[in-house]
Amino acid sequence: MNSRDKLTAAVNHKDCGRIAFDLGGTKATGISASLLYRLRKLNGRDEPVKIYDTYQMLGLIDAKDAEMFGIDVLPLWSDMTVFGYRNDKWKAWTTPDGTPALIGEGCAMSCSNGRLYIHPQGDLRVPPSGCMPEGGHYFDYITRQGEFDEDELNGLEDYREQLEVMTIDDATLEFYREQAEDYFNNTDCGIVLNAEYGNLGAQTMLNGGYVKSTPGIRDFSEFLVAHSLYPEYIEEIFEAWTQLCIRNLKLLYQAVGEKAQAVFLCGTDFGTQHGEIMSEKMFKDLYVPYFKRINGWVHENTGWKTVYHSCGSLVNILDDMVECGIDCLNPIQTSADHMDPQVLKEKYNRELTFWGGGVDGQTTLAHGTPDDVEREMRERIRILGKDGGFVFSAVHNLQSNVDIANVQRIFDVLKEYR
Repeated sequence: MNSRDKLTAAVNHKDCGRIAFDLGGTKATGISASLLYRLRKLNGRDEPVKIYDTYQMLGLIDAKDAEMFGIDVLPLWSDMTVFGYRNDKWKAWTTPDGTPALIGEGCAMSCSNGRLYIHPQGDLRVPPSGCMPEGGHYFDYITRQGEFDEDELNGLEDYREQLEVMTIDDATLEFYREQAEDYFNNTDCGIVLNAEYGNLGAQTMLNGGYVKSTPGIRDFSEFLVAHSLYPEYIEEIFEAWTQLCIRNLKLLYQAVGEKAQAVFLCGTDFGTQHGEIMSEKMFKDLYVPYFKRINGWVHENTGWKTVYHSCGSLVNILDDMVECGIDCLNPIQTSADHMDPQVLKEKYNRELTFWGGGVDGQTTLAHGTPDDVEREMRERIRILGKDGGFVFSAVHNLQSNVDIANVQRIFDVLKEYR
């Protein structure tokens, strides 16, 4: 059984006696470029890391990494970044922490008072849309919301430019197609298509870091309040976004077809450390209808399994997520309230594939020892891996300051389950 077989078995809830390992398959199961560089160098591969997601400063995992570290999943990702420049060409860049890296040629940055700013579409003439504070590890979005008239709100007009930028063009389709051909024909890894065009309500959508102007409601707290005050406005935006998502998915299926086993559709966070960010009724009223349509199209027209990300405590909306047709849930934030792996596995064993939860990034990886990491890993594999329906990944991305010894223990333990 090869890596692709293992991923296929996992997402179809088949216990094949082996565990599929994802590191870098999605923007929520990735690895800091700095950490990836250090790991590569430790294993004899001393070369710059491609940073494909500048927002989170994630390094691109490739086929060589998969073989070196025992990774079973490789990503298909867009050449268009969340700051509006393309990763179709690469230029040398040294990160603020001194890591040799490669970054998209169109990326434009400026520096002021120790802060590093990134400008949308590589245009230094317009205000920046991202900022990395001095000593920071990644960029924060800059909210660029102006005054708005509540009587003149128009969701379609306010987000029109973003929808146009996010509409897949021929160059991006070809970029996806070439990756799919390469990984499908030249590796035995499972393949996940990154297509976060269903990011309803996500920071990526609100802040619009890839466009030069952001009219309408863009502040995260005000956008949440608008769910109650101006639900029609939210619905206008979500309707247009859903149509865009399905249009793009149709094109992506033509380019990728069944070479991918799963599609990562949404990275919106609906949970906090202690509970959901909104009521179950609000989620059901404003999100479920659109998620149903997106997942419905995927299930009716492809063999892909859908992957959704949400941090935090989600227990009160998990039934609704299942109703939406979500196949795989990431990251299973076990450090949040009421997210006990045993309880979740017992209730949703046949309905959700748990894509994550293998070891906690907030506690164990950040503050524990390699022995702590191994102990938690074996317990999670025992619980979540039973009867299939489990893809091993850490709880969210591996951060740049994680102890390499803890990461190396992940690789060592997983060798037993491969």
